[in-house]
Amino acid sequence: MKGMLHPVIAGLAILAGACVSARAEPPNCNQAAASAIVQVDVPGHPFAAVPSADGCTIFVSLTAPNGRSQIAVLARANGALSVARTLTVPGQLTGLALSHDGTVLAAANGQGVALMPVERLLAAGAGHPLVGLLDEGRGAGSIYVAFSPDDRLLFVSNERANSLGVYDLAAASAGKPVRSIGHIPTGGAPVGLAFSPDGRWLYSTSEVAPGERSCAAEGRGSAHPQGALMVVDLARAISEPDKAVAAQVPAGCNPVQVFDAGRLIDDRDHALQASVAIGQSPVGLAVDGAHLFVANSDRFGGGKLQSISVLDLAHLDGSMVSIPAGGFPRELRITSDGKSLLVTNFESGSIELIDLARLGDAVREAGK
Repeated sequence: MKGMLHPVIAGLAILAGACVSARAEPPNCNQAAASAIVQVDVPGHPFAAVPSADGCTIFVSLTAPNGRSQIAVLARANGALSVARTLTVPGQLTGLALSHDGTVLAAANGQGVALMPVERLLAAGAGHPLVGLLDEGRGAGSIYVAFSPDDRLLFVSNERANSLGVYDLAAASAGKPVRSIGHIPTGGAPVGLAFSPDGRWLYSTSEVAPGERSCAAEGRGSAHPQGALMVVDLARAISEPDKAVAAQVPAGCNPVQVFDAGRLIDDRDHALQASVAIGQSPVGLAVDGAHLFVANSDRFGGGKLQSISVLDLAHLDGSMVSIPAGGFPRELRITSDGKSLLVTNFESGSIELIDLARLGDAVREAGK
Protein backbone atom coordinates (compact mmCIF):
# COMPACT_ATOMS: atom_id res chain seq x y z
CA MET A 1 0.00 0.00 0.00
CA LYS A 2 1.29 3.45 -0.88
CA GLY A 3 3.04 5.16 2.03
CA MET A 4 3.30 1.99 4.13
CA LEU A 5 6.62 1.02 5.65
CA HIS A 6 8.50 -2.24 5.44
CA PRO A 7 8.20 -4.09 8.78
CA VAL A 8 11.92 -3.89 9.48
CA ILE A 9 11.95 -0.10 9.25
CA ALA A 10 11.73 0.12 13.03
CA GLY A 11 15.25 -1.24 12.98
CA LEU A 12 16.42 2.19 11.86
CA ALA A 13 16.38 3.10 15.52
CA ILE A 14 19.53 1.06 16.01
CA LEU A 15 21.37 3.89 14.36
CA ALA A 16 20.66 6.10 17.34
CA GLY A 17 22.90 3.95 19.51
CA ALA A 18 25.17 2.49 16.88
CA CYS A 19 26.33 5.43 14.81
CA VAL A 20 29.49 5.05 12.83
CA SER A 21 32.30 5.98 15.15
CA ALA A 22 34.41 8.90 14.07
CA ARG A 23 37.44 7.81 12.11
CA ALA A 24 40.63 9.76 11.93
CA GLU A 25 41.07 10.77 8.32
CA PRO A 26 44.11 9.09 6.80
CA PRO A 27 46.24 11.83 5.25
CA ASN A 28 46.25 10.10 1.86
CA CYS A 29 42.49 9.72 1.25
CA ASN A 30 42.20 12.93 -0.78
CA GLN A 31 45.60 12.81 -2.39
CA ALA A 32 45.50 13.92 -6.01
CA ALA A 33 45.90 11.24 -8.68
CA ALA A 34 48.81 11.22 -11.09
CA SER A 35 46.49 12.32 -13.93
CA ALA A 36 44.01 15.19 -13.98
CA ILE A 37 41.33 12.73 -15.09
CA VAL A 38 40.99 9.19 -13.71
CA GLN A 39 38.38 6.65 -14.83
CA VAL A 40 37.64 3.50 -12.83
CA ASP A 41 35.48 0.67 -14.16
CA VAL A 42 32.58 -0.53 -11.99
CA PRO A 43 30.58 -3.79 -12.40
CA GLY A 44 27.38 -2.25 -13.72
CA HIS A 45 25.69 0.96 -14.86
CA PRO A 46 26.52 3.74 -12.35
CA PHE A 47 23.71 6.24 -11.79
CA ALA A 48 24.77 8.32 -8.77
CA ALA A 49 27.93 8.67 -6.68
CA VAL A 50 28.06 10.14 -3.16
CA PRO A 51 31.34 10.77 -1.29
CA SER A 52 31.77 10.45 2.47
CA ALA A 53 32.70 13.56 4.44
CA ASP A 54 36.30 12.40 4.94
CA GLY A 55 36.74 11.61 1.25
CA CYS A 56 37.86 8.05 1.90
CA THR A 57 34.72 6.35 0.53
CA ILE A 58 32.45 6.86 -2.48
CA PHE A 59 29.08 5.10 -2.61
CA VAL A 60 27.77 4.35 -6.12
CA SER A 61 24.36 3.06 -7.21
CA LEU A 62 24.60 0.45 -9.98
CA THR A 63 21.26 0.31 -11.76
CA ALA A 64 19.84 -3.01 -12.97
CA PRO A 65 16.41 -3.46 -14.60
CA ASN A 66 15.80 -6.89 -13.04
CA GLY A 67 15.49 -5.66 -9.47
CA ARG A 68 18.99 -6.81 -8.56
CA SER A 69 20.77 -3.49 -8.38
CA GLN A 70 23.90 -2.97 -6.30
CA ILE A 71 25.65 -0.44 -4.12
CA ALA A 72 29.34 -0.28 -4.95
CA VAL A 73 31.67 0.91 -2.17
CA LEU A 74 34.75 2.58 -3.63
CA ALA A 75 37.87 3.34 -1.59
CA ARG A 76 40.23 6.29 -2.13
CA ALA A 77 43.87 6.01 -1.04
CA ASN A 78 47.23 7.30 -2.25
CA GLY A 79 45.71 9.01 -5.26
CA ALA A 80 43.96 5.82 -6.41
CA LEU A 81 40.28 4.86 -6.59
CA SER A 82 39.18 1.22 -6.44
CA VAL A 83 36.07 -0.92 -5.89
CA ALA A 84 36.22 -2.34 -2.34
CA ARG A 85 32.94 -4.31 -2.42
CA THR A 86 29.46 -4.47 -3.91
CA LEU A 87 26.19 -5.28 -2.15
CA THR A 88 22.90 -6.30 -3.75
CA VAL A 89 19.88 -4.10 -2.99
CA PRO A 90 16.31 -4.77 -4.21
CA GLY A 91 14.73 -2.52 -6.80
CA GLN A 92 16.15 -0.38 -9.59
CA LEU A 93 18.58 1.88 -7.75
CA THR A 94 19.06 5.43 -9.01
CA GLY A 95 19.57 8.56 -6.85
CA LEU A 96 21.54 8.45 -3.59
CA ALA A 97 21.74 10.71 -0.54
CA LEU A 98 23.94 10.49 2.55
CA SER A 99 22.58 11.86 5.83
CA HIS A 100 24.50 14.88 7.09
CA ASP A 101 25.65 12.97 10.18
CA GLY A 102 27.10 10.33 7.86
CA THR A 103 25.22 7.37 9.33
CA VAL A 104 22.54 6.53 6.73
CA LEU A 105 22.65 6.09 2.97
CA ALA A 106 19.28 6.45 1.23
CA ALA A 107 18.72 5.11 -2.29
CA ALA A 108 15.70 5.59 -4.56
CA ASN A 109 14.73 2.18 -5.95
CA GLY A 110 11.83 2.78 -8.33
CA GLN A 111 8.98 2.29 -5.87
CA GLY A 112 10.36 3.97 -2.78
CA VAL A 113 13.55 4.32 -0.78
CA ALA A 114 16.05 1.78 0.55
CA LEU A 115 17.72 2.83 3.83
CA MET A 116 21.16 1.46 4.68
CA PRO A 117 23.38 2.09 7.71
CA VAL A 118 26.82 3.23 6.53
CA GLU A 119 28.32 1.07 9.27
CA ARG A 120 27.11 -2.06 7.44
CA LEU A 121 28.23 -0.82 4.05
CA LEU A 122 31.78 -0.26 5.26
CA ALA A 123 32.17 -3.53 7.16
CA ALA A 124 33.37 -6.46 5.05
CA GLY A 125 31.12 -9.48 5.56
CA ALA A 126 28.51 -7.49 7.51
CA GLY A 127 25.65 -9.17 5.67
CA HIS A 128 22.55 -7.59 4.16
CA PRO A 129 22.88 -3.79 4.08
CA LEU A 130 19.20 -2.88 4.34
CA VAL A 131 17.59 -1.63 7.52
CA GLY A 132 14.29 -0.64 5.92
CA LEU A 133 12.26 0.17 2.82
CA LEU A 134 9.92 3.13 2.39
CA ASP A 135 7.18 2.13 -0.03
CA GLU A 136 5.88 4.77 -2.47
CA GLY A 137 3.84 2.27 -4.44
CA ARG A 138 4.47 0.15 -7.50
CA GLY A 139 4.98 2.32 -10.57
CA ALA A 140 5.86 5.49 -8.60
CA GLY A 141 9.15 5.84 -10.45
CA SER A 142 11.06 6.97 -7.34
CA ILE A 143 14.30 8.36 -8.77
CA TYR A 144 15.97 10.89 -6.38
CA VAL A 145 16.19 11.32 -2.61
CA ALA A 146 17.36 14.10 -0.30
CA PHE A 147 17.75 14.59 3.46
CA SER A 148 16.76 17.96 4.88
CA PRO A 149 19.72 19.94 6.30
CA ASP A 150 18.79 18.88 9.87
CA ASP A 151 18.27 15.21 8.80
CA ARG A 152 14.71 15.30 10.15
CA LEU A 153 12.96 14.93 6.79
CA LEU A 154 13.56 12.70 3.79
CA PHE A 155 12.16 13.63 0.38
CA VAL A 156 11.81 11.32 -2.61
CA SER A 157 10.90 12.47 -6.11
CA ASN A 158 8.45 10.15 -7.86
CA GLU A 159 9.01 10.64 -11.57
CA ARG A 160 5.94 8.72 -12.75
CA ALA A 161 3.57 9.61 -9.90
CA ASN A 162 4.28 13.37 -10.31
CA SER A 163 4.85 13.89 -6.60
CA LEU A 164 7.42 14.27 -3.83
CA GLY A 165 7.06 11.85 -0.94
CA VAL A 166 7.80 13.33 2.51
CA TYR A 167 8.98 11.25 5.49
CA ASP A 168 9.66 12.23 9.10
CA LEU A 169 12.83 10.53 10.39
CA ALA A 170 12.73 12.10 13.86
CA ALA A 171 10.76 9.22 15.34
CA ALA A 172 13.51 6.73 14.47
CA SER A 173 15.81 8.14 17.15
CA ALA A 174 13.13 7.28 19.73
CA GLY A 175 12.82 3.70 18.49
CA LYS A 176 9.64 4.28 16.48
CA PRO A 177 8.95 3.62 12.77
CA VAL A 178 9.64 6.31 10.21
CA ARG A 179 6.45 8.27 9.58
CA SER A 180 5.06 9.03 6.13
CA ILE A 181 3.85 12.66 6.23
CA GLY A 182 2.29 12.81 2.77
CA HIS A 183 2.94 13.97 -0.77
CA ILE A 184 3.68 17.26 -2.53
CA PRO A 185 2.09 17.53 -6.01
CA THR A 186 4.47 18.48 -8.85
CA GLY A 187 4.57 18.88 -12.60
CA GLY A 188 5.35 15.95 -14.86
CA ALA A 189 8.46 13.88 -14.12
CA PRO A 190 9.93 15.56 -11.01
CA VAL A 191 13.61 14.74 -10.70
CA GLY A 192 16.31 16.94 -9.09
CA LEU A 193 16.18 18.05 -5.44
CA ALA A 194 18.27 20.72 -3.67
CA PHE A 195 17.99 22.83 -0.51
CA SER A 196 18.62 26.52 0.11
CA PRO A 197 21.66 27.23 2.35
CA ASP A 198 19.42 28.41 5.20
CA GLY A 199 17.37 25.19 5.12
CA ARG A 200 14.09 27.01 4.55
CA TRP A 201 13.36 25.98 0.99
CA LEU A 202 13.51 22.84 -1.13
CA TYR A 203 13.99 23.33 -4.87
CA SER A 204 12.59 20.69 -7.20
CA THR A 205 12.62 20.49 -10.98
CA SER A 206 9.90 18.95 -13.14
CA GLU A 207 10.72 18.02 -16.71
CA VAL A 208 7.29 19.00 -18.02
CA ALA A 209 4.83 21.59 -16.72
CA PRO A 210 1.39 22.47 -18.13
CA GLY A 211 1.59 24.84 -21.10
CA GLU A 212 2.27 25.15 -24.81
CA ARG A 213 4.44 22.54 -26.52
CA SER A 214 7.29 24.98 -27.11
CA CYS A 215 10.20 22.54 -26.70
CA ALA A 216 11.48 20.58 -29.68
CA ALA A 217 11.50 16.79 -29.55
CA GLU A 218 14.61 14.89 -28.46
CA GLY A 219 15.28 11.41 -29.78
CA ARG A 220 12.08 9.41 -30.20
CA GLY A 221 10.04 11.83 -28.07
CA SER A 222 7.67 14.54 -29.23
CA ALA A 223 7.45 18.29 -28.76
CA HIS A 224 6.59 19.13 -25.17
CA PRO A 225 6.02 22.05 -22.77
CA GLN A 226 9.02 23.46 -20.96
CA GLY A 227 9.88 22.36 -17.45
CA ALA A 228 9.42 24.11 -14.12
CA LEU A 229 11.39 24.96 -11.00
CA MET A 230 9.30 24.54 -7.85
CA VAL A 231 10.06 26.10 -4.45
CA VAL A 232 8.81 24.13 -1.43
CA ASP A 233 8.40 25.60 2.06
CA LEU A 234 9.99 23.02 4.39
CA ALA A 235 8.00 24.17 7.43
CA ARG A 236 4.73 23.67 5.59
CA ALA A 237 5.93 20.35 4.13
CA ILE A 238 5.78 18.99 7.68
CA SER A 239 2.22 20.11 8.40
CA GLU A 240 0.52 20.44 4.99
CA PRO A 241 2.61 18.85 2.24
CA ASP A 242 -0.16 19.21 -0.35
CA LYS A 243 0.00 23.01 0.19
CA ALA A 244 3.78 23.35 0.59
CA VAL A 245 4.60 24.77 -2.87
CA ALA A 246 5.42 28.45 -2.36
CA ALA A 247 6.35 29.29 -5.96
CA GLN A 248 6.78 27.77 -9.39
CA VAL A 249 8.63 29.35 -12.32
CA PRO A 250 9.20 28.23 -15.92
CA ALA A 251 12.63 26.60 -16.31
CA GLY A 252 13.05 26.40 -20.09
CA CYS A 253 13.79 23.42 -22.33
CA ASN A 254 17.34 22.30 -22.92
CA PRO A 255 19.60 25.25 -21.97
CA VAL A 256 21.06 25.58 -18.49
CA GLN A 257 19.03 28.05 -16.46
CA VAL A 258 20.54 30.29 -13.77
CA PHE A 259 18.09 31.79 -11.27
CA ASP A 260 18.36 34.40 -8.55
CA ALA A 261 17.12 32.40 -5.54
CA GLY A 262 16.18 35.57 -3.67
CA ARG A 263 13.66 36.49 -6.37
CA LEU A 264 11.99 33.10 -6.79
CA ILE A 265 9.36 33.93 -4.16
CA ASP A 266 8.77 37.69 -4.42
CA ASP A 267 9.87 38.57 -7.97
CA ARG A 268 9.66 35.38 -9.98
CA ASP A 269 9.24 37.20 -13.31
CA HIS A 270 12.80 38.50 -12.93
CA ALA A 271 14.39 35.50 -11.23
CA LEU A 272 15.97 34.15 -14.42
CA GLN A 273 19.45 35.68 -14.64
CA ALA A 274 20.85 33.90 -17.68
CA SER A 275 20.18 31.14 -20.19
CA VAL A 276 23.26 29.43 -21.60
CA ALA A 277 23.24 27.04 -24.54
CA ILE A 278 25.52 24.06 -23.85
CA GLY A 279 25.87 20.49 -25.19
CA GLN A 280 23.49 17.72 -26.20
CA SER A 281 20.86 16.44 -23.72
CA PRO A 282 22.28 17.88 -20.46
CA VAL A 283 21.48 15.88 -17.33
CA GLY A 284 23.66 16.36 -14.24
CA LEU A 285 24.78 19.63 -12.62
CA ALA A 286 27.39 20.55 -10.00
CA VAL A 287 28.78 23.85 -8.67
CA ASP A 288 32.10 24.43 -6.90
CA GLY A 289 31.60 28.14 -6.17
CA ALA A 290 33.45 29.46 -9.22
CA HIS A 291 32.28 27.05 -11.91
CA LEU A 292 29.11 25.35 -13.07
CA PHE A 293 29.65 21.84 -14.46
CA VAL A 294 27.06 20.25 -16.76
CA ALA A 295 26.93 16.64 -17.94
CA ASN A 296 26.01 16.56 -21.65
CA SER A 297 24.77 13.00 -22.05
CA ASP A 298 23.97 12.99 -25.81
CA ARG A 299 21.75 10.03 -24.87
CA PHE A 300 19.48 10.54 -27.88
CA GLY A 301 22.23 11.25 -30.40
CA GLY A 302 24.29 8.09 -30.37
CA GLY A 303 26.73 9.09 -27.64
CA LYS A 304 29.33 10.73 -29.86
CA LEU A 305 29.04 14.20 -28.31
CA GLN A 306 29.08 13.42 -24.59
CA SER A 307 31.16 15.83 -22.49
CA ILE A 308 31.29 17.92 -19.32
CA SER A 309 30.75 21.64 -19.97
CA VAL A 310 32.61 24.04 -17.65
CA LEU A 311 31.06 27.50 -17.23
CA ASP A 312 32.60 30.41 -15.35
CA LEU A 313 29.81 31.67 -13.07
CA ALA A 314 31.27 35.18 -13.06
CA HIS A 315 31.28 35.36 -16.87
CA LEU A 316 28.38 33.28 -18.17
CA ASP A 317 28.46 35.18 -21.46
CA GLY A 318 32.09 34.21 -22.04
CA SER A 319 33.63 31.24 -23.78
CA MET A 320 32.87 27.72 -22.52
CA VAL A 321 35.29 24.81 -22.29
CA SER A 322 34.67 21.06 -22.13
CA ILE A 323 36.11 18.03 -20.37
CA PRO A 324 35.91 14.52 -21.89
CA ALA A 325 33.46 12.01 -20.44
CA GLY A 326 32.57 8.37 -20.90
CA GLY A 327 29.33 7.01 -22.34
CA PHE A 328 26.21 8.82 -21.02
CA PRO A 329 27.69 10.98 -18.23
CA ARG A 330 24.73 11.11 -15.87
CA GLU A 331 25.38 12.58 -12.42
CA LEU A 332 27.98 15.04 -11.13
CA ARG A 333 29.11 15.58 -7.54
CA ILE A 334 31.83 17.68 -5.93
CA THR A 335 33.80 15.76 -3.28
CA SER A 336 33.53 16.96 0.30
CA ASP A 337 36.89 18.76 0.24
CA GLY A 338 35.87 20.66 -2.91
CA LYS A 339 38.92 19.45 -4.83
CA SER A 340 37.49 16.84 -7.18
CA LEU A 341 34.50 16.34 -9.47
CA LEU A 342 32.83 12.91 -9.60
CA VAL A 343 31.13 11.79 -12.82
CA THR A 344 29.05 8.64 -13.29
CA ASN A 345 29.40 7.38 -16.87
CA PHE A 346 26.25 5.25 -17.04
CA GLU A 347 26.66 3.61 -20.42
CA SER A 348 30.39 2.91 -20.28
CA GLY A 349 30.26 1.63 -16.68
CA SER A 350 32.87 3.87 -15.11
CA ILE A 351 33.41 6.51 -12.44
CA GLU A 352 35.38 9.56 -13.51
CA LEU A 353 37.37 11.62 -11.01
CA ILE A 354 38.51 15.08 -12.19
CA ASP A 355 41.08 17.14 -10.27
CA LEU A 356 39.59 20.65 -10.13
CA ALA A 357 42.99 22.19 -9.36
CA ARG A 358 44.09 20.96 -12.79
CA LEU A 359 41.09 21.93 -14.88
CA GLY A 360 43.43 23.27 -17.55
CA ASP A 361 45.07 19.87 -17.89
CA ALA A 362 41.65 18.19 -18.05
CA VAL A 363 40.51 20.56 -20.80
CA ARG A 364 43.69 19.91 -22.76
CA GLU A 365 43.00 16.19 -22.54
CA ALA A 366 39.66 16.90 -24.19
CA GLY A 367 41.47 18.37 -27.18
CA LYS A 368 43.62 15.31 -27.81
